[in-house]
Amino acid sequence: MKQFGKLGMVYLAVLSLGICGCASIMSGRFQEMSFQSNPDGATVTISGKVIGKTPLTTTLKKDSGQSLVFTRDGYKPLSMRLDTRLDSWFWGNIVLGGVIGSSTDGITGAVHEYSPSQYMVTLQAEGTTAVESKVSEPARQKAKEFIVMGYKDIIGDLRKGEGQYLTSLLGMLNVPTEGKDDAIKKIKGLSEAYNSIPEFADHVIEIYIK
Repeated sequence: MKQFGKLGMVYLAVLSLGICGCASIMSGRFQEMSFQSNPDGATVTISGKVIGKTPLTTTLKKDSGQSLVFTRDGYKPLSMRLDTRLDSWFWGNIVLGGVIGSSTDGITGAVHEYSPSQYMVTLQAEGTTAVESKVSEPARQKAKEFIVMGYKDIIGDLRKGEGQYLTSLLGMLNVPTEGKDDAIKKIKGLSEAYNSIPEFADHVIEIYIK
């Protein structure tokens, strides 16, 4: 009887996890998001609702199909989709919770997660073309935008010690061929020391771009 009681408790725990939804429990219905722009002070609007001005870190309810707009006086508006992907916990939810659990996540929005979770954009001044804007963009800003937007791929390349994103970054940082191995070690160390992506980017740039 005692053994049955323990088994029953385990079953109820698993069933409860399924009903509540794994993604809802493990990842939650909200996600921390970061928005930065060059120049600062751009208004961030998501699906028609003003969130604040850059630099901005806030918590958003997970949802799909939303629009993201950056606006600032004297600059052209920049619009894009607020991209999402399936939360990795959703698949565990199907295993444990089946249809009930996955439906719960769908209703709460926890099935989605924002990817990327950090945005770094450069606004184009009114009266300039895209080409003119890119030419005048400082090297430090270009490097920071590349690091923030390509962070996951850069970290993946750092772990391997090579890769397209890492090669591009080293080129942007003007690292000579003979200094490549040393630069990779330093950049990898910085990635482990700083969890904030913009802060990591700033320290990398501070070392290599004067």
